[in-house]
Amino acid sequence: MSAVSSFHYWRARIRPALGDGSQVLIASHILQMALRVGSSLIVTRLLSPDAYGVVGILTSISYILTLVSDMGLRAYVVRHKDAGLEAIQTVWTVRLLRNSALFAIMFFGAPIFADAYNAPDITLAIRVCAVPFLIEAASSLSGNLMERNRGVIRLTVIEFARFLIVLVTTVVAAYFLRDYWAVVLSIYAGAIFGLIASYTLLKSPPIRFRLDKEHVRDLWKFWRIVAPASIITILMTQTNTVVMARYFPIAELGKFMIASSLASAVLTLTNEYVMRVFFPRFAHANRENEEEARAVYYDAKRNISLLLAFGMGGLIGGGELLVRILYNQEYLGAGFYLALLCLGPLGRLSAYPAEQALVAKGFIRATLNANIVRLIWMLAAGPVAYLVWGPIALVVAMCLAQAAALPYLWAHLKRFRLLKLKEEALVLLAAGGGFLIGFGFFAASEALIANGTLPNF
Repeated sequence: MSAVSSFHYWRARIRPALGDGSQVLIASHILQMALRVGSSLIVTRLLSPDAYGVVGILTSISYILTLVSDMGLRAYVVRHKDAGLEAIQTVWTVRLLRNSALFAIMFFGAPIFADAYNAPDITLAIRVCAVPFLIEAASSLSGNLMERNRGVIRLTVIEFARFLIVLVTTVVAAYFLRDYWAVVLSIYAGAIFGLIASYTLLKSPPIRFRLDKEHVRDLWKFWRIVAPASIITILMTQTNTVVMARYFPIAELGKFMIASSLASAVLTLTNEYVMRVFFPRFAHANRENEEEARAVYYDAKRNISLLLAFGMGGLIGGGELLVRILYNQEYLGAGFYLALLCLGPLGRLSAYPAEQALVAKGFIRATLNANIVRLIWMLAAGPVAYLVWGPIALVVAMCLAQAAALPYLWAHLKRFRLLKLKEEALVLLAAGGGFLIGFGFFAASEALIANGTLPNF
């Protein structure tokens, strides 16, 4: 009893100091990035770039299928007026049906996917990686409800535990297997933990197969706008992987995927902060008082945006130096891809909060329209870049697509009296400062290696 009393005492003292949980979220992702880098030092010495290339293909297929069928269920639960039991059970049922269909498509269409990526020998691996769709389908929606109720800290702790399980599984399996099946096993470990946690570590609503007509109709209206936006997102995010797989050796795709994993760590933090901290806070403020929402828009994202912009700028300028430090000779060249891939998350720092704020304001088509602008950019700039400079220039054009939509989003933020250009300029200044520092360290190290002061590491 004394131990329980002491726990509640310290919890009551510490919890108010954590505020909205953003500090915990940021600390968790920084620690994850550090651990990911540490584990990568081990795993890249156990697995060849070819293995990472295969993993990149498997991840790309799963990601494409997920986005093609994306119905915005996560955002739907967070922004729903009451999120009652009928609505939650309907969302769960719709997700169950959707994921079952995705499993069938990936499992039976594995040979077609393998040929599309010019890798016919990974058909079995594609089929094996279809099963996590079913595992996710069986989990509850307790995590989405916790997001709605702004339970950032508990969700962050659970996600960190999941990350640790995936990381340990990857390292141990890579030591014994020495091929891409190690990563496949870690995917299963993460999916199974997520399933168990959704029922045991979070308060789960009763699960029941239900298709309420009103909520299905509402989801359909939401999906009609979300689906085209998701398809355009696929073009923006997966064109690079397909281009690398078809025009470059699979080992080069492996280097690209190493760079992608580093860039995605920052992108994941951006996405999770927006969806778990910024969006619930802004949506709540907008429901209560629109004037308050205008003040919240930049207050809720300023610090994290500047911090991430500075870090991304550093990676753009010094990406190759980071790769030299972290990996062995097989992975040299991944820094160039890292610099390119950080252009997308940098643009998303301003674009993603703007999209979600406009959705909360009732402008549901914001994401779709922004993606149409990005699509126009890709259709105009992509072919020109490819014809003039080759496949790698097409990758550059895709990475700039996020930034291409900013003028459109800023125009609508101004319409709702949310836009402050000085705040947006601060993000660019932070990125510029990070770039100068990162490039300065990179240039200095190259000069020292060239004159023999440093060994060629």
